[in-house]
Amino acid sequence: MSTTDQSKFIATLLPNGEPTDATASQFLDLYKMMVASSETLVGRRQGANTFFLSINGFLLTAIGVFISLSGQARLQAVGTLVLGITGALTAWVWRTLLISFGQLNTGKFAVINEMEKRLVAGIYSAEWEALQHAKNKRVYRTFTSREVMIPQVLGIIYILVMLISVVISLGWWHL
Repeated sequence: MSTTDQSKFIATLLPNGEPTDATASQFLDLYKMMVASSETLVGRRQGANTFFLSINGFLLTAIGVFISLSGQARLQAVGTLVLGITGALTAWVWRTLLISFGQLNTGKFAVINEMEKRLVAGIYSAEWEALQHAKNKRVYRTFTSREVMIPQVLGIIYILVMLISVVISLGWWHL
């Protein structure tokens, strides 16, 4: 963050100046609220993951059912193509949502870490320091960087399903 951006950030965080003895209790309450907000975000993220895993489980099962049906291969391929498109879009939405959750939590921890500079201990700041600010992948990789791999892999699977479906529906490959 540039010096100007940092100044704007602190001015926004502390519009009435640094906390005083009279406002220390209110400042601590705001800090606790911000930490709780971060924890709530993690719960929302887990709920979103459960939702998208369920949808993908349904879509992959439906694709399997379409593939196992006997009948017209072209009709099956078109149905599988539609499910593949739906799955690919779902995977893309899931991935972008996970990235957004990660960005939002990064912002929350920027506020938490700045607030900790005005408290007696900076436990989250110290943790981030111990993790070398996620700059050394041997020490720490962000949860988001690993979590987005799931929708990426599913997206690849759906793209392969779509390609095979198109080839079959065009009559270029016969089962």
